[in-house]
Amino acid sequence: MNRFFFVGLSVAVIAFLTANSLLMFGEKSILSKSVYVSDYEQAYTHTYETQMFKEALTAPQGTVKIYVQDHEALQQWMVGEGDSVTAGSELATLNEAETEEQRAVWETQKTALEGQRTEVRSSLATLQQARAAQGGPVSQDATDNSEITNDEDETIQFDVNVNVGVAVPQDGSYAAGIAQAEQQLASIDSQLAVLEAQLSQSLSNPAVISPVDGTVAKINRDSEPLSIEIYSNERVFLSYVLEDEWPLVEVADLVNIEGEGIDGIATGTVQSVSEMPAEESKWLEAYHQLDPKEQNNPLAYYEVRIVADTPIENTMPYGSNVNTSITLETAEDAVALPTAWLFNYDGTEGKTHTLNINGRPKTLAVATNFEDGARAVLSEGPEAGTVIIHEEKLENFVSPPKVFMPFPSYQPDFEYAKNTYWRAYVEYLLAR
Repeated sequence: MNRFFFVGLSVAVIAFLTANSLLMFGEKSILSKSVYVSDYEQAYTHTYETQMFKEALTAPQGTVKIYVQDHEALQQWMVGEGDSVTAGSELATLNEAETEEQRAVWETQKTALEGQRTEVRSSLATLQQARAAQGGPVSQDATDNSEITNDEDETIQFDVNVNVGVAVPQDGSYAAGIAQAEQQLASIDSQLAVLEAQLSQSLSNPAVISPVDGTVAKINRDSEPLSIEIYSNERVFLSYVLEDEWPLVEVADLVNIEGEGIDGIATGTVQSVSEMPAEESKWLEAYHQLDPKEQNNPLAYYEVRIVADTPIENTMPYGSNVNTSITLETAEDAVALPTAWLFNYDGTEGKTHTLNINGRPKTLAVATNFEDGARAVLSEGPEAGTVIIHEEKLENFVSPPKVFMPFPSYQPDFEYAKNTYWRAYVEYLLAR
């Protein structure tokens, strides 16, 4: 009898203590509690950046290709691969007997290109007016005005656009069409400049001349039509982005450039980001070797052209390799918090805890701009100087509990301690 009595009493006491513990310490308890918070920091402002590191190749800003109809029209090449040429210099001499036939070909090509240029200009004007009506910026095409003097001392001025990669920001639905039209105009202007320069030559001394300053890149001496390709002296840096990287890079993004021939770090900007897959070329082949990556879609490589802000003093050979870092996001005087300290966070919005005037936790909504490593850079949230606390248990309380935190400690570094006068140590010890 006594045994059952003590067993029942023990069960009752345990049940009573358990019920009281739940009422006192449970999550829904209304009794005041204190929670120890070990993770906290004071918000501060800083400049944050996210960057994309890319291999790049030194390439010509533009190329000009000049054609000769057949072998009979050509008498002699006057230059070779790698030679530097200036606007108006002779590239090849032509047979006088074949000049009329060659000039007829050039005249036909010129007429066709002029008609094509009129159509493209009309389309471009329509697109620019439509985008201007929406408040978007209109890009201006850069040209290189050159002039030559023929054998009769007549000055011939022609407009050569070697900037084939037109930089157009992706700022609207018309951007792609405008970019394509401007690129077509640049190509047409370049071809017309070549034809006009050839047609200006004297019939008594026919020659193929260069319309621009540059370097002879390649001469096709075998298959017809014969041709010579000239690289412009202006250089750009050519790189490529993958399909998932393409939306991150935009025209006018800042770029840091390092490499042989560059003193320190040169600054530049993204000139253009192609919307079309890059065509197979020696540049793309070299990039695959420099930055090999497994890619399921072989077409998903897009050309990015980067220009230096100021001309690089040292001459860099075409094809040389440089390292670039493209600044994708920048936030100045922004507050950043550890991403793990945010709760109900969906990648753009979330919440965190701070302290109210009574020392109790308070929920604060935040909005993020981007993530920099393990920290979320905020566009909206706490001001500089606000104390942010992190404790997952705080989310479970119905009413905010009191919190207590470890006292902040500061340990001076060795240089500071070494330069401190000995009397300060004595006074510190006596004050304790």
